[in-house]
Order: sequence, then C-alpha cells, then structure tokens
Amino acid sequence: MRAKIESIGIDGDGVAIVEGEKYFVPFTAPGDEIDFEVIKGKKYSRINVNQFFQKSPLRQSPPCVHFEECGGCKLQHLNQPSYQEFKVGLLKRALEFHGVKAQEWKPLHIIPPHRRRRISLTFAHRHEGMMIGYMRRGTKWIIDNKECHLVLPEIEQLIPRLRRLLATMFQSRESGTVDILATKVGLDVNLKTGFLRNPTLPQIEDLTSFAQENNIARLLINYRPLVTFKEPVVNFSGVDVAVEAGKFLQASDDADEFMLQRVAEYMPIKVNRGVDLFSGRGTFTFLMAKRGPTDAFECENDAITALQSAANKAQIPITVIKRDLFANPLSAEELQEYDFIFVDPPRAGALAQVEQVAQSTLQHVVYISCNPASFARDAQVLCQAGFSLESVTPLDQFLWSEHLEVIGKFYRP
Repeated sequence: MRAKIESIGIDGDGVAIVEGEKYFVPFTAPGDEIDFEVIKGKKYSRINVNQFFQKSPLRQSPPCVHFEECGGCKLQHLNQPSYQEFKVGLLKRALEFHGVKAQEWKPLHIIPPHRRRRISLTFAHRHEGMMIGYMRRGTKWIIDNKECHLVLPEIEQLIPRLRRLLATMFQSRESGTVDILATKVGLDVNLKTGFLRNPTLPQIEDLTSFAQENNIARLLINYRPLVTFKEPVVNFSGVDVAVEAGKFLQASDDADEFMLQRVAEYMPIKVNRGVDLFSGRGTFTFLMAKRGPTDAFECENDAITALQSAANKAQIPITVIKRDLFANPLSAEELQEYDFIFVDPPRAGALAQVEQVAQSTLQHVVYISCNPASFARDAQVLCQAGFSLESVTPLDQFLWSEHLEVIGKFYRP
C-alpha cells in the first residue's frame, strides 16, 4: 500500500490513513511517502516498509547502529524540533482530552544520552554464539548489542565483557537475563537464570573474579548475593539508601536531581506535616522531611526496609507505613492530618487516592507521573474539586521512547 505519514501516534509510530483505515508504521516521520505491507502473524501483525518514495525533512540519521532492529528506542530518526514537539504533545493532548488547563508550562527537560543507570538485558546461547542485548520489537529475538547510546559508559563497557563471561560459562542453549544498576559505590549486577541455581565452585570463582575486575560492588544470582564488596547505595537529598539491581529506581541520577529541584520549587516553604504516597525507597521523602515531619506510604517490602533503615541511620523523622494505596487509599479523614501531599504512583495513576484527596481539605499537592494519560485523568478529578494546575513540567528521562514523565503542582485556596 502506498501512503503518506500524517503524524506520530502516542506510541511513537507514524500514522498513515489508507481508505479511511489507520495504520501505525514504525520508524516513520510525518511527510514520509512510503509503500508498506501488513504481515500477518500467529498472534500479532506487523507492518513492514518496502520502499520510501520520499523521506520527510523531519528525519535525521539515527546515532545507533542497532536502531530499527533493537527494541530499546523508537524515535532516533526524528530531528530535535520534531522530537520535542512529539514529547510535549503527549502531555498537551492528554490534558486537552480531559479538559485540564495548566496555568504555567515549564520547558521540556531532556536527559541526554549515556545517562541511564539501570537496564535489563536478555542473553541466550544461539548457534551464532552467545548473544546479549535487547529484544527485537514485538519478538523474542535478541539483538546482540555492540553499543547502547542510552546507558552510562561503565554499563556499556560491561556488556561485551559479560558476553565473553557468559559464553565461557554457558556453551549450549542456556539463557536468562542480566539486571545492571550503577550505584554510588559501583555496579550492582543480578544474573537471573535457572542454569545457576546451584553454581559449582569453578563458576563461583569465575564470577567472583569477574566482579573484582569490573568494579562490580555486588554480584547476585537470582537476586541472592553471591559476592559483595560494597553494599550498593544511591543518594537522595544527602542520604544514602540501599538499592538492588532489578528493583524500581528512577532511570538516572540526572532525573533524580532535576525532579528534586522541581519538587523543591513546587512544595510549600513550610510544611507542618507532609505525606509521601507511593514513596518507593524515598527519592522525595528525604527532601520533604527537610520541610517538616513526613509519613511515607509504600507496599513493597524491600523499599520499606531500605527507606526506614536509611531514615533511622540518618536520624531523620520519617514514619514509613506499609499500605496498598490502590486497594486501601488514605481516606479524606486520614488526610486531614497533613497540609501537603506528594504523589508518585505507577503508570496506572492514583485515581482512588486522588478521589479521596479531592474530598479532603488539602490545598497543596505535587504529583509526579510516568504516564501523561493517567496524570491528566487524575488532574481532572482534582480540578473539578477546586484545585488548579498551577504549573506543569514535562521531563524526558526515557530518551527516544514514547514515554514522558510529568511533574505537576496543584493548589486550591
């Protein structure tokens, strides 16, 4: 089929309309004139571009040799103005759909390449040899990564070394995943595979030597420490907090720093008592505790332990409470104890909790979201209850993807 790409959809694919039907074509840009075909699969169909009749002026040369093969990036082919327009447009369209207007728009902040501190890679021994990297989009085929423009240099440099190690250890059809996290004291690496449930002494020796030679602070096998030279930590607002490869953490130190600066700007100067909902390991909790006594609510046990331990060690007055805020949100009555609320939920948003906030007498809310759609939906509930979205900041911490972080400041008199 011949078509012209009209726009970029919310998932990052180009939109073509042929005989009234929409087609979402990967790695295309508005203005591309193409011939494409739909290839039917057992479960899913995919679209393949056969020919470019004319390429859009909005395109640029992708920086990575794996682009269009590797499933890690979707938008390296867009030039910077078009890319920025797409990112900000994700939030603008979501807010417009829900009838929410922001009084102030802060400029899009983009975390640059080679700054991501955590990744998860897949490995498998194929007939070509040991392969390690990201999956090809929509498949289980591993792209053997020779470079990655997303991650920190120390992580990128570790990948070929891991390939050699795994090729030596596994010489048949073994497979698994590797979680890598760059921390304040070195790399935290988790090797997850059923083929190492009971490692042999030679394997333990090889893995220990590998960790020593590659600035690996801790090496885990299936989330159990095999060797620990230093306990991995990251720093939040001057406080060291224990972390673990494979567990949730913001994508980069740069993102932490920027979000903390913006949240500090959005928060009231004085807080009598604050509450951090979906607190995780305390990325924002320690900042809040500097403004006043703070309660933190979280449901994941490892995060609770890390946050409470760090708070106790630093002698900071933080009360950490285990609670599933999806199933059991804080009620409007419980929220009366607080004069400031911070919310940082998963992608699904915090609708049940926000509905209780709307019914409370709270005036100050700062909300961070990794999903513009759920952010806008929840913002609508707050605005209908008398809040205004005083300021909003789009943050691109997932470079060349269709994802966008949002930081919003809400206030009602």
